[in-house]
Amino acid sequence: MKQGGLPRRTILTLLLTIAAAQGGADVLTYHNDNNRTGANLAETNLTPANVNRNTFGKLFSYALDGDVYTQPLYVSKLAIPGRSVHDVVFVATEHNSVYAFDADNNTGPSSGLLWQVNLGPSVMTPNPDFGNRYGGFTQITPEVGITGTPVIDLPTRTLYVDSFTVEGPNYIHRLHALNLGTGAERSFSPVIVAASIPGAGVGGSNGVVTFDAKQQLQRGALTLASGILYVPYAGYADTDPYHGWILGFNPATLKLSTNHIFNSTPNAAVADFGAEAGESGIWMGGSGLSVDAAGSLYFATGNGSFNAFNGSGGSEYGDSFLKLSTGRSLTVADYFTPYNQAYLADNDIDIGSGGVLLLPDQSGSTPHVMVGGGKDGTVYVINRDMFTVANNHFNTNGNSDAVLQTVALNGGNYDTPAYFNGMVYVTAANDVTTAFTVSNGMLSLPASARGPRTFPFPGATASISANGASDGIVWTIARWNPATLIAEAANDVSLEIYHSDQAGLRDQLPGGTKFAVPTIADGKVFVGGRAALSVFGLFTEAPFNVSTAGSYCGLFYGAAGAQVGQSGSVALTVNTKGGYVARLRVAAAASSFAGQFDGTGAAHKILNALGKPSVSVRLQLSATLPPQLTGTVAGSSWTAQITAYQTDFNARTNPAPYAGNYNVVMQGPNDDDPLTPQGDGYGTVHVTASGQLQFQGILADGTPVNQAATVCAGGQWPLYAALYGGRGQILGWVDFTNAAQFDLAGNPTWIKEPVPAGRSYPAGVDFAPVLQGSRSSAGSPVNFNAGILILNGPVASTNYFVVEPRQKFVFTNHVAFTFVTAGGRFSGSFPNPLGGRALGFNGIFLSKGNYGGGYFIDSLQSGVVYVGPLSRSPAPQIQN
Repeated sequence: MKQGGLPRRTILTLLLTIAAAQGGADVLTYHNDNNRTGANLAETNLTPANVNRNTFGKLFSYALDGDVYTQPLYVSKLAIPGRSVHDVVFVATEHNSVYAFDADNNTGPSSGLLWQVNLGPSVMTPNPDFGNRYGGFTQITPEVGITGTPVIDLPTRTLYVDSFTVEGPNYIHRLHALNLGTGAERSFSPVIVAASIPGAGVGGSNGVVTFDAKQQLQRGALTLASGILYVPYAGYADTDPYHGWILGFNPATLKLSTNHIFNSTPNAAVADFGAEAGESGIWMGGSGLSVDAAGSLYFATGNGSFNAFNGSGGSEYGDSFLKLSTGRSLTVADYFTPYNQAYLADNDIDIGSGGVLLLPDQSGSTPHVMVGGGKDGTVYVINRDMFTVANNHFNTNGNSDAVLQTVALNGGNYDTPAYFNGMVYVTAANDVTTAFTVSNGMLSLPASARGPRTFPFPGATASISANGASDGIVWTIARWNPATLIAEAANDVSLEIYHSDQAGLRDQLPGGTKFAVPTIADGKVFVGGRAALSVFGLFTEAPFNVSTAGSYCGLFYGAAGAQVGQSGSVALTVNTKGGYVARLRVAAAASSFAGQFDGTGAAHKILNALGKPSVSVRLQLSATLPPQLTGTVAGSSWTAQITAYQTDFNARTNPAPYAGNYNVVMQGPNDDDPLTPQGDGYGTVHVTASGQLQFQGILADGTPVNQAATVCAGGQWPLYAALYGGRGQILGWVDFTNAAQFDLAGNPTWIKEPVPAGRSYPAGVDFAPVLQGSRSSAGSPVNFNAGILILNGPVASTNYFVVEPRQKFVFTNHVAFTFVTAGGRFSGSFPNPLGGRALGFNGIFLSKGNYGGGYFIDSLQSGVVYVGPLSRSPAPQIQN
């Protein structure tokens, strides 16, 4: 029975969509709602006032069996059979697993895990069977499984997700309907994804184009709209043949609706379009299809065949924005294709690299507006009621587009724009977060605000938290290694109020994944990444007690990073009555001082013994678990933040698990810049059972570096050493970890101030070498029989050798090589390719990494030394 002309389920879906758009705490779909605004307007806990490094941070994390490319989803107060009611966060991995976790804590018998299901064997990458147009599929590694964000239907308590599996010679997409409370498959689930349509396009035969699972990447988020479950598909690294597909399923049966199938290039044949016929995938940076109140679908396609010239009736829609009506079937209701589509396609500059945002109804003559952008950095503002002026869908003879507005950014769009309180937020690749005020359906220029931080590829999709129209926060994830969670004030994104690197290793994230989107709900921020889900929120501190005694070690540096004379190390011991003794190191100076914490755990000291103007030190001792020391060190014109952790190792009662000897390599920038030392520094680390650490090393310009320190309780080493008589330093956190390839990892900053009259590197040095280390091997640190010695810098030389018994290196040319088996150090010399005396080199082996790194110096320039097996090959380049 129909009510007002719409089926009951359609009305229910529309009500759910409207409720989500208005800011319900549940996050059931990508970017919060089918308009893809990214906004949760019911966040009453997190505000710009309390989201800061002192009161907000990482509460806990969950280890996962694979990387997360999906956005976490959230349901509050969900009844879990046998486990009462929980706030639940759902996350899917490339290992084809779906998890349901307690969103509030990771304690209890199952450590927060409510259920987990695996949906079949994932596909390892790179793989010679598919995606090898660019030499092997490396855009998602080391496996492909679940890539598109699932969608949740709360009334039926069902989560829908697409898995990609390999079973013998067969590659299969399966659509699953999982019970939200248990993870069990619904009775009609799963189904193998299969579809075909009439057409003469590539990959088809006899007038039929068939969906080929091996060629189709399920990248975009799943979408529920008007009683249909929509699943979009693209391709693997543009490996032909493939098409852009949208498949619509009945969510109650998972039966494919033959009236709800769309193919973006159904008739693109090689004879007409060449070897790259078809394509036009639906990527959109992982975004789902956008849906308006009438149920129409909006999306953008990537590079591909195009022939939909004005009035031509063409059916190929490469590099286009499209609107599909969804009544009886999926039909193109409107579209827009940039005038330079051929150029974009020829140069891999997809229009559909980012998602499409539908703005709330606007004042003025154009109430219905959408915003999206492509790889060329153009943002398109389009009238949803008529995409182009006079339906000039493709301006064949012009050099402009007949849309409402185009805006140029400083990088490519791989994000889905976010909307809040009359503002649109975009974060392009190699650009900052940019906020535009919306006025009469247009983006006001210039931008109202620009953030302080440049994001690496692929930029970031922002999520918004707010309490109605107030307390707005813009949340983004920068894809570094480790990744960084960033919070900016929504009313002025130039104000960065928090980032996860502020508190040392306390809030550290794993490595970032492309297109990661944070989810904010009920005072928590959920961040997916490399094999982990991290949960951030406000700290709940126990009543502070100054009698909690202990020792702390840490670092201090400013928001702009380490600077000589404005950063250094701190060590502090607190007695049972709150008295403390501390030692602060800045440049080549050190100052010891003592004082008393007050009842709130705060202390303040003015230091005048550092050989410079007075320095103000403020300390704050926190009783969080683990205990932490924060605060500031401030001069007349600078302020640095202190982060220190408790050290509680005892050789007898609590021996350090990190005790032992380690070799470390500090890798050079590898950018061929003669003004920067290219070699690898190296050294050794010794840790006692009581956690005392001794580091002895040498930097790639020949400068010795030494430090005595204490390892923090969580396995953090606060590395700081003054260099060059106080005109330089090395500073940064190094983490003890038992990873597959290394036991130590960090990115300390190495600074040498400019010395114009200096002989080597007079312009100075300022970069962050990658520090890696492994436990030193007492036996045979070299685990290969045939190897290569590569030297690259002011001169270059490649040399081959074999390793004979007892670790004897035998070279094929005139290389002298000495290897100390017990410690892993090596040294030697090689003929100078330019003539003259032989050049010496030295370095050290990392047994876990199975390679050695070091440096050589010629003409006051440093070059890199690499010793390793012949089988090692460079990392593949990212294509998309």
